[in-house]
Amino acid sequence: MATIETMLQEFQDVAENPGEQLAAHLAAGKSVIGVGPYYAPEEFVVAAGAVPFGVWGCMGSANEARKYFPPFYCSICQMTLEMGLTGKLDGLAGYMTTALCDTQRAASQNWRAGVGNNIPLIYVSQPQNRKADFGRAYVLDMCKKVAHEVEECAHGIIDDENLSSAIKLYNEWRAAMREFVELAGTHPAQVGVKARLAVIASGYYMEKADHLAKVRALNAELAAAPASADGFKRVVLSGIFEDIPAITDMLDDLNYAVVADDLAKESRAFALQVPETGDPFEALAEGWCALDGDSLLYDPEKLHVKKVVDLARSADAQGVILLLAKFCDPEEFDAPLVKAACREAGIPFVQIEVDQSTETYEQARTQLETFADIL
Repeated sequence: MATIETMLQEFQDVAENPGEQLAAHLAAGKSVIGVGPYYAPEEFVVAAGAVPFGVWGCMGSANEARKYFPPFYCSICQMTLEMGLTGKLDGLAGYMTTALCDTQRAASQNWRAGVGNNIPLIYVSQPQNRKADFGRAYVLDMCKKVAHEVEECAHGIIDDENLSSAIKLYNEWRAAMREFVELAGTHPAQVGVKARLAVIASGYYMEKADHLAKVRALNAELAAAPASADGFKRVVLSGIFEDIPAITDMLDDLNYAVVADDLAKESRAFALQVPETGDPFEALAEGWCALDGDSLLYDPEKLHVKKVVDLARSADAQGVILLLAKFCDPEEFDAPLVKAACREAGIPFVQIEVDQSTETYEQARTQLETFADIL
């Protein structure tokens, strides 16, 4: 039987080599569709017989993309376009992106202008007014439009049976990932911050059924192992993403344990649960409209702020680390409110700016060292 260490290494190999994973899918004759942030309806890709492939930018400099963007632009959008312009995503049958912030909306048109002829854009227009009847009707229409575009790119047919199967698969996968996040938080000696991230990130590049099987096997091993959180500094991570190698290395070096997270690329993505009965298109629309507590979503009551505090309390965290994506307006709007709420609740808080194009994080190291001393 494979050990936990062996299992984690398999996830690490995939997470560190997404290009090889894409090449393997293409070599196997599979149609692959890129999927960007946030809450993109990947179920359509699987239902059409294609493989979804996560595209959330990458570490590096946005040289070609700077011809399309001003410098004060989200690095995910800049580096995603950079990947498209420089051939790193060649072979994709299409690229699906959503429009939950102003930056994404503009970035989608830059994709059409710079890459569109090579990799067609599948634009997912999600309404922020998702609770009213007219908003729900709009989401349903959007789902049908996106499904048609996926069919054209994947050269497959999406019928109710295939879509229902895909919904069931994704519900099971998201449930397994939620279980993994909880188990990793209680077993930091076995699953460090970098290893935890690798398990999550690899799910963006592997076929979901394959990733689900591996995560379930890992969960079983972790559940059977004794908890190992003694001596670690228990924190909640909040923000958009954490996959900055320098940051994850620092967190491991300083003996941090991520007991829970509120990251858009991680637990927020696993929060969606789609009804498995009735019309599958309506079910996907219902699942999206039911989402709450996210800085990227219309949130007049600021449920997201309360959610971060509640998450820290329920996970028995000693502090909250906000990894603030540079130039991310939705996160920047919520940041001072999250800080104030944590302070009022007596929860230590630190904010660190992250960017995929930043080369050095020495200031962040000082912040994390100081925060570790406080905890």
